Amino acid sequence: MKIRNEAPEDFPAILLLTAEAFLTLDYQGRRWMDEHYLISLLRGSEFVIPELCFVVEKDAQIVGHILYTRSELRQADGTTSPVITFGPVSVLPEYQRQGIGAALIGHSLEKARELGHGAVVIMGVPDYYPRLGFQRGREYALLLPDGSAPDEFMAYELRPGYLQGGVFNLLAPEFEQAENDEEGFWSFHKNFMTDLFPGELRLRPLFDDDVALMEGWLRAEHVKPWFERPDEWLREIDQRRSEFSFIKHFIAEFEGIPIGFCQYYDMFYGQDYEDWLKVEEPTTTFSIDYLIGERAYLHRGLGQKMISMLLARLRGLGAKTVLLRPDRDNDKSNRALKANGFIWNGSDYILEL
Repeated sequence: MKIRNEAPEDFPAILLLTAEAFLTLDYQGRRWMDEHYLISLLRGSEFVIPELCFVVEKDAQIVGHILYTRSELRQADGTTSPVITFGPVSVLPEYQRQGIGAALIGHSLEKARELGHGAVVIMGVPDYYPRLGFQRGREYALLLPDGSAPDEFMAYELRPGYLQGGVFNLLAPEFEQAENDEEGFWSFHKNFMTDLFPGELRLRPLFDDDVALMEGWLRAEHVKPWFERPDEWLREIDQRRSEFSFIKHFIAEFEGIPIGFCQYYDMFYGQDYEDWLKVEEPTTTFSIDYLIGERAYLHRGLGQKMISMLLARLRGLGAKTVLLRPDRDNDKSNRALKANGFIWNGSDYILEL
C-alpha cells in the first residue's frame, strides 16, 4: 500500500472510486448519492487544501482517497479560528475493512500537524472515529450552527488546547450545493454514468427522494395491473429501515436515469406477512419483485437483466432457492423469469441456485 498526494490525472479514478465507495450507503434523509458530485464541485475550490488530499495505491490501482477543506469556528464575540475538515473518505468496496481508511486518515492527520493546523472537525460515523482518537465535539464545547452537538459531530486536536469552544462553520459552499442542487446533481450523474457505463443497467439503494418516484410508478397504467394495493407497497418502502428492514430495495438506473425498481427478501421473515409458503430456516429461500416504471424502457430486455442482477446478489448471499408467484397473465414477466432459468411447477416459479 502506498499513500501519496493526489495528482490532477487521478481525478477520473477518484470520481469512480467515490461513487463505488458510497453506492450502498443509506440513511434517513439521504436524497441521492451525492459524494461523487461533491468531489466534482470541489475540484479547484479555493477551500480545498491540496497538500492534504491523498490517494492510496494498491495492486496497481487507486483504491482510496481523502480530501480536506478549510473551515472555521466562530465565537460569541464574532471572532473566528481556523480548523480543517476532511471528507468524503473513500475506499473501494473490495478493499474496505482492511485498514486502508484508518491508514489514510492517520497519515493525513500527521501531515496536517506538520503543516501547523490546530484541529480537525468532522461529521462522521460516531462508533468509528473515536477509535482513531476523535472525541465528541461537545467535549470541546463545539456546536453546529443549529445549536446541536450530536454524536457524529467530532473533533481531533492537532495542537493540545487549541479548541476553546465555538460554532462550526463549513466554509466551502459546495457541500450544501451537493446536498440540495437537484438539477445540477442529475445532470452531472447522468453524464457520469453514461460516460463510464454506457448501455448498462445498475442497481443502487432506494433513497428518500425515490419514494415519490415509486408512487408514480405504482400508479402507472402499465404497472397497476400487476402491483395491487400500492399503499401497502409504499408503507413497506417507508418502513424499510425498521419493520421491513429484511427487504432489500433497489432502484434500477440506465445510464444514470432511474427506470425501475426491484427487491429481494428472505422468505423466512416474509412469511410473517404472507401465507403462501412456509419456510423453516433463514438464508435459504428468497423471493424477488421487480418493475419497469418508465414506459420508454419497456421491451428492451431490462426486466430480464434486473432479475439476473438480483440473482447474482442472492448467489453471493448463499441463497439456495428463489421462489415467486407472479400473475399468470403477465406474459412478459413470465418470459423474463424463464430466460433466467426459472421453472414453473404448477403454482410458482422456482429456481434452485
